Amino acid sequence: MSSVQFNPQVRLFLSDVDETVADNYTPAVPQIIDELSALLNEGGKIVFISGASVARIQQRIVDAIDRKLRKGILISHCSGAEVWGFEETGELRKAPYYSLYEVMLNESQRHKWREIIEQLITEFKLKVHKPTTASKFKQQYGDNPLDVILEDRGPQITFEFINGYDLTPEQEAELEVAVPQTHGALDLRIPVLERADVLLQAADIPITPRLAGTWALDFALKGVSKTESVKRILGDQKCLADLGLTAEQLINPQSMEIWGDKFDQFRGGTDRHIQEAVNSAVRAIDFRQEDPAGFMEGYNTVIWNGKKHLQEGLLEYLKSRH
Repeated sequence: MSSVQFNPQVRLFLSDVDETVADNYTPAVPQIIDELSALLNEGGKIVFISGASVARIQQRIVDAIDRKLRKGILISHCSGAEVWGFEETGELRKAPYYSLYEVMLNESQRHKWREIIEQLITEFKLKVHKPTTASKFKQQYGDNPLDVILEDRGPQITFEFINGYDLTPEQEAELEVAVPQTHGALDLRIPVLERADVLLQAADIPITPRLAGTWALDFALKGVSKTESVKRILGDQKCLADLGLTAEQLINPQSMEIWGDKFDQFRGGTDRHIQEAVNSAVRAIDFRQEDPAGFMEGYNTVIWNGKKHLQEGLLEYLKSRH
């Protein structure tokens, strides 16, 4: 039995998606859907907070959940650019609770942003591919660091450097660009990020390139983050009321829980930003075997110490409550 016990006092679960609820670009397994449905049926509420698009989160998770239970779900997608909820019918609301994409970028800026992405691809000689799982990607394209996934999610554009986030010295030497060692790793994302930052600032585009997950490089709206998104949700009385909650019910740190797989503040762990939006005593469960030395000091971060990890670890954790 794991020392990390399920807390029945939790009313609101704040959850990452990729490699926490489901493997990258794949649907959540039926057993996870069953456990999440049970939580919702018992009155729990879930906010899915992810760099993925709302459409993908629906396809991979929400569409498999009974329509009657979807009212207890919110989706904060593209790193918090928008927050969506569901009607009593189980259909997605006609409009998000808020959308920063619509107000922060005009049509010309959106077009120029995508021109800069194409410029980066050309300058760094990247070979872009459609989204797929890491295992399928490696089977199909091998281990060339310049082979990357590119996905345009609307409010966010993401590169995934599956082969390029932790280069060997031999791989780095074969590249035409110098890759600095960052936190002990030769990470190709760093020079791409630095060049992108120069181009975006010169064009006055309010987009911030930043490391995310294990190997992702996100291009997100400036100021948008999982922190800002969670703060907006918790501060919006109508949003909470639609979800079936009140701010008073969430005052106790025991009333919320965070699920994620990347809390390391030195290697692009964006799940830690969820923690920054709530009381530091709120428990965050890390389903990846990360080094605790990389966790933010003063926050209640625990590593799931069951037999399995990532989305399989979450399933193991949820089953443990029975």
